[in-house]
Amino acid sequence: MLNSKSDIRSDTEKKKSSPAKKMLIASGLLIAVALAQYLIFDLIGVGSRQDLRMIDTEIGVSYGFDMHARFYSPGTRNFFFVTRDGMQNISSTGEVRWQHGFNMVQPNMVGRGNIVAVGEPEGRRIYVFDMAGLMYSANLSHPILYFTVNQTGYLSVIMRTEVGYEVQVFNPNNPTDPNYGYRAPINDANVFPWSVDVSECGTYIVKALMDVDTLIFSRLTFSYVRRVDSRGLPDGLFASYSFPNEFIFRTRFTECGRVIAITDRQILGFEPEGGTQGALWDIPLYNRLDIIHIGENSFAYVTGEPFLNEPEAESPGVLRIYNFNGQLTGTYDLGRRATHLNMGLNTAIVGIGRTFYAINHHGIQLWNYSAIYDVQDMLFLDNTDTILLAGNTRATVMRRLRATEN
Repeated sequence: MLNSKSDIRSDTEKKKSSPAKKMLIASGLLIAVALAQYLIFDLIGVGSRQDLRMIDTEIGVSYGFDMHARFYSPGTRNFFFVTRDGMQNISSTGEVRWQHGFNMVQPNMVGRGNIVAVGEPEGRRIYVFDMAGLMYSANLSHPILYFTVNQTGYLSVIMRTEVGYEVQVFNPNNPTDPNYGYRAPINDANVFPWSVDVSECGTYIVKALMDVDTLIFSRLTFSYVRRVDSRGLPDGLFASYSFPNEFIFRTRFTECGRVIAITDRQILGFEPEGGTQGALWDIPLYNRLDIIHIGENSFAYVTGEPFLNEPEAESPGVLRIYNFNGQLTGTYDLGRRATHLNMGLNTAIVGIGRTFYAINHHGIQLWNYSAIYDVQDMLFLDNTDTILLAGNTRATVMRRLRATEN
């Protein structure tokens, strides 16, 4: 039943509403229409849910500012957490599933799939873990310069020796037997190794080398890991590619025989035993790379400053996402240069200072979040609505929920 005076007025009285009131009602309608248009555009244009907000679950871990905390998520409900005192595997509900102690001054963690490796610059031991705990540890004869691990547990290391460098690969099935691994010295004073990786199947190793003998150029070399496959080839080398006046700073196997190589002027895909004499695909770069990250199924980078006199250059701050066939799947203009980029679940988390955006592989914004403190890292857990937000002294599990669910 209607009881207010405004509701029981006669039609004649209602028609006597003042012009000022009519203007007020009209203005309100215009604002409502404009707001509706904005919300509809925001909902469709960026693919986000307006009824969802990023909520602090109050689940997380705390650590000292000087503990060199590092995090890695394989896109599951659990994440790896390492400090100077050791490694923990923690669930998104806060449960410590297992831990392994060690002492490092400056631990560094790399991961792929469900495998991580932990070592430190100039150190002589690397620990390899899977979701169940320690797989093995590798004792090194020389100080560490660079290391990486693949999704089946093969560990690749570049070491500094008294006369040059040495590359070594550890086989997870028998890490102490050199017949199952790979070892190659680099004693040329003009050659510097920058990156190394082993294929998922453990058959091939790729090395990125810089040669400064006469002209500066880079070489990409492919070798067999196991001696039984090498067929007497020196160092098992079976293919090599040269890049004059370019610097290869990253290599990565995407399948058993396919590799992505990133130089300062292009990104290329190779399959050296697939019958091709050159690159499978090539992405020229018209801007410097501000930041790049390779995920499990795709990779992304954010453009930096344009190269001099390059007409095809883009503005700084453009996120570009590609699949492993070198095909562009999405772009997103951030408008400013990025300070953070992480790929997970085929989606990018890109940050500018304290503001972060989740952009899927089609270039559609899923959400954005502004932190109230400095962020060291942000990564997806088991879905794109659940993240780990790591600050200088605490990492917290955040979830997108309706505000009423908090």
